[in-house]
Amino acid sequence: MKAEIGAKLRKNDFPHLAQPIQLGAHTLKNRIVHCAILTKFVRNQTPTDAYLTYHENRARGGAAMIVSETVNALRGQSMRPDYMNAYSDEGLRGLSQVADRVRQHDCLLLAQLQDRGRGHYAMGRVDHAYGPSALPDDLSGAVPHPLSVSQIKCMVDDFSAASLRLQRAGFTGVEISAGHGHLFHQFLSPQSNHRDDMYGGDLEGRTKFLSDVINAVRQTCGLEFMIGLKLPGEDGMKGGIDLAGAQQIAQTVVTPDTVDYVSFCWGSQSDTLYWHTPDGHSPRIPYADKTAQLRQHTSGVPVMSLGMIVDPNEAERILVKGQADFIGLGRTLIADPAWPNKALSGQGHSIRPCISGNTCWASIVNAGRLHCDNNPALASSVEIDGVSKIKAGAKKIVVVGGGIAGMEAAWVAAARGHHVDLFCASALPGGRARQAAGMLGAEGLAGIFDYQEHAVKRYSVNIKSGHKANLEDILALAPEVVILATGAQMVYPLSLPTELKGDGGIKDLPTLITDLSGSDRSLAGTAVIIDEDHTTAFYNAALWMANRFNELVLITSRERFATSESLVNRQGIIERLFEPNITLLPFSELLLSDDDIEEGRVKYQHLRTGQVGQIENVAALSYASHRVPRLDLQAGLEAAGIQTELIGDAFSPRGVLQAMTEGYELAMKLAT
Repeated sequence: MKAEIGAKLRKNDFPHLAQPIQLGAHTLKNRIVHCAILTKFVRNQTPTDAYLTYHENRARGGAAMIVSETVNALRGQSMRPDYMNAYSDEGLRGLSQVADRVRQHDCLLLAQLQDRGRGHYAMGRVDHAYGPSALPDDLSGAVPHPLSVSQIKCMVDDFSAASLRLQRAGFTGVEISAGHGHLFHQFLSPQSNHRDDMYGGDLEGRTKFLSDVINAVRQTCGLEFMIGLKLPGEDGMKGGIDLAGAQQIAQTVVTPDTVDYVSFCWGSQSDTLYWHTPDGHSPRIPYADKTAQLRQHTSGVPVMSLGMIVDPNEAERILVKGQADFIGLGRTLIADPAWPNKALSGQGHSIRPCISGNTCWASIVNAGRLHCDNNPALASSVEIDGVSKIKAGAKKIVVVGGGIAGMEAAWVAAARGHHVDLFCASALPGGRARQAAGMLGAEGLAGIFDYQEHAVKRYSVNIKSGHKANLEDILALAPEVVILATGAQMVYPLSLPTELKGDGGIKDLPTLITDLSGSDRSLAGTAVIIDEDHTTAFYNAALWMANRFNELVLITSRERFATSESLVNRQGIIERLFEPNITLLPFSELLLSDDDIEEGRVKYQHLRTGQVGQIENVAALSYASHRVPRLDLQAGLEAAGIQTELIGDAFSPRGVLQAMTEGYELAMKLAT
């Protein structure tokens, strides 16, 4: 009895989140919903074990409803192998498997209906693009085939038939996605819809395709079948949909008889694509206020708020203020599927937070499947059940390096039952990620090493902080396995004079920032930084420098900046770099001479034209170059016959995802 009372009291930490809500004919057990996320876990239009586990974990984790990723609902989508088949009865078995795995945990399941139309991330011509009008896609430039009236009507029939098939498979309903610059959005926007027939022209014509689909699904599947609707908020396009236009669309298509809930999304298939996944430079819960404004125009239909909602307190506050009726979480539930259960049971401190780095988006587009920086156990049983102890074969392990790769390996290995000693050269763990987290927009990185610090303490890792281990230190512990997570160091560029290296005047950017961090005062003059890194971490550091110096000049030998970043991150980076005191010099290299440096100036040359320019009043010169692994301990350990493993940058300099994944995977396999 006392335990039950305690659980109820803890649940009241977020009473509004915990409250059930009625959506149409169905009741959600709480106010937390998993938004549609493309996982790329589907193979040949059939769910894999990873796909099933991913969705079941989010149901087990306490979400009241899951909106699955888009399914192949149209016959014309049948060539897409990475999406579930809902266009024919051959897909029923796979769809039913998903429904069975999710609904057994008192969690409702919806499928998203959507088509990209002319929208593509690839630049240049795209095969089989179609849309309302023969106007180029704002991102790829692809000019679509303008759909005929008969083709549109066939799509309406296909969406309706797919919805009925989903209902037969056990799905509670569908969410029709009409934002993000995809096909329905293209019809809704006057910027992309120049038709002069019944599906274009005025607002009634532009909304007709979407309204026809909604009405057809409702008529086919009945009132018991839930219909959610995702509408564009603001798309940021000249002549597109602004907040007033979004209000008019909502007033036109949303009625309690046809739609059970509404949400609003932001940005478009254009240079505002990054609005869809705001990163650490965005304000927290950036769209809550605007969603609240739009909520006044949904005819009383419940509204789901979404967009960078990371903390349970933020979600609760949205509900308390009446800005929305329930909460949609995407990236947040990728990072920790048990976020709902933890938040509603007084365990919010144990949530593994989303760091808003958008590796998830990049991995879907570039790597072929969903990954998460802060959840290396994604789509496995460990996500929910936790790391299990080995039954036999415990080892004595030494981890050298207190960065995020070493910390992840250390706590997971200890949780498995190994004895773990960890050498951390710095007084505080986190390594390169800790300095990066101190930069504007990267504060979320602290969520990684903060979680790891709690974990190493919980599992009794013996941490030797402020101690740079040498070979004798390691051998004295008689380890069976040594994990080198010693990171990497920047290389002084060959193009720079060796006599100016380090204390001679030119320091790498991390070292220079450390030197300057002791004071908050602004510095006169211009900082010049060579950029051969091209990552988000570098540009966050560059903005820090721009805030310290009067002027900042970035110079790179590549044809453009931020080439190492995904499209959504690169868009935000370039937007931020267009500040009045920042100058960008692509395709260029520095020409240094002693006389110029003594006079506080440097010259540069364009690598294609040979044109020479000059930068005056130079107060600081720095670089972010390629890095090389620190391997000075490897040979001695191997000579001593000790099993030696390399992870993270110590193996090869890369990013957060690889560091976390390799630390986790190595710790999991050591006893197998």
